[in-house]
Amino acid sequence: MNKQKTLILHDTFLYKWGGERLIMMMGKALESDIASWFFSPGSFDLRKEGFEWNMIPVSSEVFTKWLRHIKLKLAFLFHTHFIREYDTVLFSGDCISAVRNTTHKQKKVYYCHTPPRYLYDLKDRYRKKVPLLLRPVFDIISALFRYWYERDIEKIDIILTNSKNTQKRIQSFLWKSSQVLYPPVDTTQFAYEWQWDYYLSYARLSDAKRVDKIVEAFCQMPDKKLIVIYWENDPQREKVFALAQWYTNIIFKTLPGNVWLKEIVGNCIASLYIPVDEDFWMTPVESMCAGKPVIWVDEWGLKESVIHNKTWILLKSDFSISDICDAVQTLTPKKALEMRVDCESRAGEFGLDEFGERLKWFVYWKK
Repeated sequence: MNKQKTLILHDTFLYKWGGERLIMMMGKALESDIASWFFSPGSFDLRKEGFEWNMIPVSSEVFTKWLRHIKLKLAFLFHTHFIREYDTVLFSGDCISAVRNTTHKQKKVYYCHTPPRYLYDLKDRYRKKVPLLLRPVFDIISALFRYWYERDIEKIDIILTNSKNTQKRIQSFLWKSSQVLYPPVDTTQFAYEWQWDYYLSYARLSDAKRVDKIVEAFCQMPDKKLIVIYWENDPQREKVFALAQWYTNIIFKTLPGNVWLKEIVGNCIASLYIPVDEDFWMTPVESMCAGKPVIWVDEWGLKESVIHNKTWILLKSDFSISDICDAVQTLTPKKALEMRVDCESRAGEFGLDEFGERLKWFVYWKK
């Protein structure tokens, strides 16, 4: 067992999604401590999830949407001097400003889920959400954040990332090389159980995930049942609820503690996951692990993990609501069942054991 003292520094435990699950699996593989800005009651209770080591809150402040990025950077810059106690620090998410509190003797690894998209390729989209009179302020702050981010990257020893898609972004935006380490799936948590009469969406209810488009499609297919899993912190929850308020074939479920998630995934016909230009993500791989094919959109990251017409049904990138309906009609219960073996086989390539060994090699041995 490696005797190094290791810390994973992650920005926020807000939800119960792939990013948070990934950090827990990293922490278990490395037997590391985990520190975060704060651990939200709406996210995982790490102790109940089997995490045995130290959890360190950087701040006790509750999550607030406005000025979030400024508060994050200040918290990690001024309240993380304790990280000097560790031999190795792995940074994850929007916490890299804390690298300024490390010493040259420490090994510094950055798991880059993506370069901050509000500073790069999606900057214009974020800017349009800012009131017109405040846009010059946004421009100044984003320019400063980009400068600081790129300066902090220079202090990192190794950059890991979740997909070839993100690897290309890192090279394009930062001119840095990185190593792909695909997020794993805990195969003990997802398995085929049966096939009931519903399709499943369990992406976060936010604009970027386009769950509203899935709901609109099922509003046009009253004979098809859809279960939508959500969490209390989801930002577009009320908007998506309103779309389906008169449709009895669309059911919303929240799962405190992720209770029944395994059963709901394991018993669906198939899952739908159609986010905007998504990086590699764990939800579709979990679906395949349960022998359930995925309806996906032809935009980058997930193409590295799924196989067209064997583990997924592909939507064109400029899909319409009718395209979603057509895909659901194509992916019948019989068709989905025929794809089960290919789904399980493909998901097995993203196992937890291999991930843990590769992670240890990058963190402890690679120079």
